[in-house]
Amino acid sequence: MKNGSVNGIELSKKNEKYIEQKVKALSVYNTYWCLLNLYSRGQLRTEEVRKNDSLCRDLLSKILKRRYSTSRKDIDAIFETSAINNISFAYVKWFYENDRAALWLIMVLKGLDLISDPILTEADISVIIHNIIFNKNIFIRKGLVYEGDSDDEEWIITSKKLSLTHLKQVYIHNKVSEKNIKWLTNRDNSHSSKINYVYKYMQNIYDIDNLLMNKEQRKNSNKSNKYCSKNINKNGYRQALIYGDRILFPETDTDSRLHHILASLDYWTCNDFMIDEYRAANRALFIKNMYDAWNAQQKRDRDKIKKQYGIDLTNDNKKNLKHLAKACGKTQSEVLNDLVEFAHSQIRNQEIKLAPSFPNQYKAFDKITLEKPSSLPSEHTEREVISEDTFLTKDKQELSSDYDAVPVDQSRYDNSSFLNNIPQAQSSSLPSERSDKVISKVNEEATTFATSKQKVKSIETFPPKGNYGKQPGDFEKAAEQNARFIENRGKSH
Repeated sequence: MKNGSVNGIELSKKNEKYIEQKVKALSVYNTYWCLLNLYSRGQLRTEEVRKNDSLCRDLLSKILKRRYSTSRKDIDAIFETSAINNISFAYVKWFYENDRAALWLIMVLKGLDLISDPILTEADISVIIHNIIFNKNIFIRKGLVYEGDSDDEEWIITSKKLSLTHLKQVYIHNKVSEKNIKWLTNRDNSHSSKINYVYKYMQNIYDIDNLLMNKEQRKNSNKSNKYCSKNINKNGYRQALIYGDRILFPETDTDSRLHHILASLDYWTCNDFMIDEYRAANRALFIKNMYDAWNAQQKRDRDKIKKQYGIDLTNDNKKNLKHLAKACGKTQSEVLNDLVEFAHSQIRNQEIKLAPSFPNQYKAFDKITLEKPSSLPSEHTEREVISEDTFLTKDKQELSSDYDAVPVDQSRYDNSSFLNNIPQAQSSSLPSERSDKVISKVNEEATTFATSKQKVKSIETFPPKGNYGKQPGDFEKAAEQNARFIENRGKSH
């Protein structure tokens, strides 16, 4: 008796180790199929297989140890049955490992009212996908997907395989070309801002079904009809972001936002699971419009940066700068630097010439009242100049009257030539009437002085001693007197 119980305990321990090894070898995906098999046998208390990847293996091991630890044969049967009655990973891989395809499938099922759960995080996507695979009995009837209920496990598995295969084909045919969205999926430096911009762009309402037709109408319409868009009925307008009210990711989760954008574009052309060529043309136009809008936004951002940190040149100046750089053999930046340096040096030189050596040297004279500068001497100075000329003339006349010299020959003193040699003041440099009076007075004195010069007699050089002031009548008498004076001086000595 004791030996039997001991053997049973040892067998149970061996079986538990065997279960642990089998469960550990399973993938998470196959682990859930084993749990689903146990659920179909009524050995799983929950109503459905919940998604909990970290605990799914522990849950499977616990149930198997409690129910099948005594029989290794039963353990193997559970694993074999779950392997046969499951959907292989190849049927679900296209959306199980791809959130973009998963969101597209969720959109399809939401459109058929088969799913109503909101999606706000990436984890919500995996939960819904898990329920589609393990907890929903999806099958296709007349090209449409339905959710059925049946006790026939084999039929459920078969219908799921068929429905998922069909959905995969529809997805591939409706999927937007990677060439058209390469600018969107390219992870450049502006990837995050680009995704957030496009996400908000698609949240606006557009005439989704008539974009191409509206474009053709705008081309063919007159200018008078072009500005009647205010009266357009927008009841048919809707968001390009599919189920934007039920599927909404935060701004920080740009990867999920990108998947939502691409899934919406993929879903655009899906019409009764058949591709619609007209919708495809509208989608292509929308992607182009979206691309142009993003480029325009980037240009506005660049212009703002240029205004803040750079120089915004006109198109003509850009061409001129390019021509200058080519002609000088320099870069455009070097040409700009040279021009600025030259202009600044010119301004600096002007400032140095205009500014005093000591900037505060004029402050001491600010309170002193200065007379206005004038090009003419003052009235007092004018009188002094005139009086000096007058006295000089009188002295000349007196000096000439003391000597009885012979009148000077007229050819030696020409009155007209003398007057012409006197510098005359320019009337243009004398702005006032007072200046005119000064000029006339100076000219009058000059004339008087010249006339008196004509009357001056010649002065004898070295006049004889004792006869100073009395000249002989003629040159001969003067010569005789000089000879006598010299002879007498010789005799006395």
